[in-house]
Parts: sequence; structure tokens; C-alpha cells
Amino acid sequence: MPSLDIVICTYNRAADLDRCLDALARQETAAGNWRVTVIDNNCTDRTAEVVAAHARRGRIPHLTRRVERRQGLTPARQAGVRDSRADWIAFVDDDCLVGSTWIAAALEFAASRPDAGGFGGRVRPDWGRSPPDYLARHAWLFAAQDHGDQVRRVESLVGAGIVLNRRALGDTGWTAEPYLADRTGLGHVSGGDVEICLRVTAAGRPLWYVPTMHIDHMIARERQRMGDLVRLARGLGAGAELVSLMGSPDPASWPQQTGAILRREVRVHLASTSYVLRGRYPWQDWLIRMAFLSGQRAQHRSLTHDARTRDRLGGVGAR
Repeated sequence: MPSLDIVICTYNRAADLDRCLDALARQETAAGNWRVTVIDNNCTDRTAEVVAAHARRGRIPHLTRRVERRQGLTPARQAGVRDSRADWIAFVDDDCLVGSTWIAAALEFAASRPDAGGFGGRVRPDWGRSPPDYLARHAWLFAAQDHGDQVRRVESLVGAGIVLNRRALGDTGWTAEPYLADRTGLGHVSGGDVEICLRVTAAGRPLWYVPTMHIDHMIARERQRMGDLVRLARGLGAGAELVSLMGSPDPASWPQQTGAILRREVRVHLASTSYVLRGRYPWQDWLIRMAFLSGQRAQHRSLTHDARTRDRLGGVGAR
């Protein structure tokens, strides 16, 4: 049976982390094949006490806490990878509750597909209430993932619960140089998960969806406000533009080609404003889409005028 290291990166969400560790403590699997490392990204709350309490209970094998002083999800994940020695590395968000058979299913699939670059399962947002329709329609903002009830190959995976082949990840060079961690235009860029998947598949390693691996993603009420949705969509749009550049087979013509496509998409979306005013198109959907396009445009302008970054990132996922 392969070995699995679970990395949980956290920043001042001790209550969420406590629930996340509770779910891991209820796993129905042998204790010797996996361990958990919490990467404390400069927390000032009760994170250390929460980890220590779970370690004393002894229900999570080899539970440890490491502090990463560089702020941000990517540096924290890098620290987790450097600390790992297992065949497979899983990134589990601190607000995720894995199902009771999640680890057993992960170890079983890893054993059956040792050549895989990575895999992940079904991720369902838990809103803590019956969500309004527009929130349910935009669950993609919160890493929702559901490709059905059959195992299948996929092009990409969300970062919440992704399991990566340690050797495949090392071969991509991501641990040494994660491209989306740079200051590449728009702040609060999302898309690091997509970068990892893009680089793994570019190295010839397949990605898989495994429906028996269930995760409930707990979405706090304060993260469901429209202002937060707009910020998320803008960051995801910026990340999408970076990933587009990285996946381009012809980086030299990327600024013109994608620029023309983006301008057309913006014009079409602005033309739909009349439908919103007549009540025929939900204003929430219109605003979220506009925020995503705004993030794309800001990032595209930045990259168009930044030849150094463009040359470094262009086509790295298509090689």
C-alpha cells in the first residue's frame, strides 16, 4: 500500500481546523499508511492549541505542526511538500471535511494507478443553509467538483482535496518555482491549483476523478456576501488569464489572439445589461461574470506590457 501525507495549510481559522481534524480522526483505514502535517502560516489564534489537543488524543497518525513564515497559500503548500516523504501528497483545505472513507479510497486508487499525476474526488459546498439560487449556480467559486459517479480522466482538478504523485510533482519543478506565486499584475490572484494541474499534465501524467472520495467544503456565511463573490471572481479571472498564457502553444501571438477574444466577450456581456434592467437576467450573475472578465482584462493588460513575465510563463504548460 502506498504512503500518503496530508498537508493542511491554515491561517487564523482554528475553529475550521478543529472540525477538519475531527473528520480525519474518524477515518476508516489502517493507521500506518498516512500522516497529517498542519502548516501554520503565521497564525495568531488558537491553531497551535487545536493541533496539540488532537495530537494528544492520538487518533490521527503522526500529526505534526510546522510554521511557515512566508505568507500565502503557495509558500505554505511548498513547505508541506518539503516536509513530506510519502509517495503521495494531499492538499486538504482547513475548511474541508473529508468523508469517513476518504483516505481508504485515496490509498486504494493510488495503489491501482501508480502512474497517475494526481486525482481528486467529489467536493460539495456546504452553505450552512438553503442557498439562494445565484449562490448555488456559482458554486465553482468555492471549488465545487462533481464529474458524476464514474472514475474518469480529467483535464484539471480543484485544489480542495487534490492528491498528487510526489515524483510527478517534483518533475514539474513546481516546488522550486511556482509561477503564480510571483507578482504578476493583479493582486489576490487565484489559479495556483490549475497551474499545478497544467504542469503535471504537461509532463505526461494523467489526472483522475475518483467519485468515492467525498469532501464537504464548509463555506462560512461571511464568505457568501456579494462583495466576497465579486472579489473571488475577479481573482479567478486574473488566474485564468495567467493559465491561458501558460497553456498557449504560441506565446508570441498570445497577446493579440486572447486580447481579441477577451474584447469580444466583454462587448457581448455589456450588451446583456438591458436584459438585467428588464429583469430577464439575474443581476448577481451579471455582476459575477463582469468581475471575472474584469480580472481577466486587468491581468491581460499587465502581461501585455510585461515581456519578461510573458516570456517566462508563455507556453510552459504546453511543452
